[in-house]
Amino acid sequence: MISRLADFVRVDREGVDPRKQRREERFRIIAIGILVPTLVMLIYYALLARPEYDTEMMFTIQGLEQRPPDLLGGIGIPAISRTSNDGLIVVEFIESGELVDRLESDYGFDAAYGDWTFDPMARVSPNAALESKTEFWREQSSVAYDPSANVITVNVRAYTPEESLRLAEGVLQETEAVVNSLNSRVQSEAVRVANEEVEMRREEYNEARRQAIASRANRATTIESEAQQQIELVGQIESQLANARVERAAAIAQFRPSSPQIQALDERIRALETQRAAAMAEIRGGPGVTEASRDVSAQTAMLDYQFAQQAYYAAIQARQQALTARENERRYLVAFVPPRLPEVSNYWSRFVNVIAVAIAAALMMAIAMLGYSVVKDHVQ
Repeated sequence: MISRLADFVRVDREGVDPRKQRREERFRIIAIGILVPTLVMLIYYALLARPEYDTEMMFTIQGLEQRPPDLLGGIGIPAISRTSNDGLIVVEFIESGELVDRLESDYGFDAAYGDWTFDPMARVSPNAALESKTEFWREQSSVAYDPSANVITVNVRAYTPEESLRLAEGVLQETEAVVNSLNSRVQSEAVRVANEEVEMRREEYNEARRQAIASRANRATTIESEAQQQIELVGQIESQLANARVERAAAIAQFRPSSPQIQALDERIRALETQRAAAMAEIRGGPGVTEASRDVSAQTAMLDYQFAQQAYYAAIQARQQALTARENERRYLVAFVPPRLPEVSNYWSRFVNVIAVAIAAALMMAIAMLGYSVVKDHVQ
């Protein structure tokens, strides 16, 4: 009450309303708080910031294997597959320092982003560390992956149309090289082990055949039906053993030798080898009990020949399976929207940010003045 009377007294003595003066002062503060950042942003975009050209491309990763029916896709939940994992790997590669290093070496990364400019945020020094260049690259590029459609969209921004196109083509070529190398090490290692298995079994087969021919020259031999069944059993074990060795060769390229996956495969291989040795010992011991001593060596040679034959055929089958798996696992990058030379920059479209800055400044000033009024009334 006393303060209001004092205000009326000031109005009478000086002819000026102090409340009106305070309102005008607040208005000036609010105007300055809004206009200053807006003008700074306007000057920055109009005079300092370099216009950018955006090159967009879209590609997908396809393979020879058939995708299983996606039951969850009907309700909007994409299924996790090997192809989707490859897409996530590609996304991580495009945002990695490895790609930046390749762009720097072969596609003029420093020439595109290292030129001097008044805008310190629009360049990265050619002498900067790879980590700094990687952070700058993540600001100048964007990558999005749609797992349901298996589509990867990449945008590359640079300060000239030619530089933007060159870098985008570099991203596409390096990404294609990464896709071509996916799983190649694993499958190539599996094929290499399968070929070594075939060569080893071929030598054993040839040696057993020579021994059998030499034995049959001295004594004609026959194989009983029980022994024949045991031979078929050994053949099945040999097939499983060859597949297990190929599977271990493929897994060793992904896991450490001490990992549970490798240890489980090693135990499986040892168990199959023990089972094979027991079956072979049983067959070899059977005929020797009833046959004369002169027939034992011939009988054993014939059994060894059939064992080697079964193992050789199993190794060939395992190699064929490894070759088929390598072909089915091969990935191809298909760019259905290739990069093209951009024609329009973002010079005018970026002035929308000026309006956004003005709105944000107005909201901040309104909040500040409201807080000031609350504190002032509380103090009074």
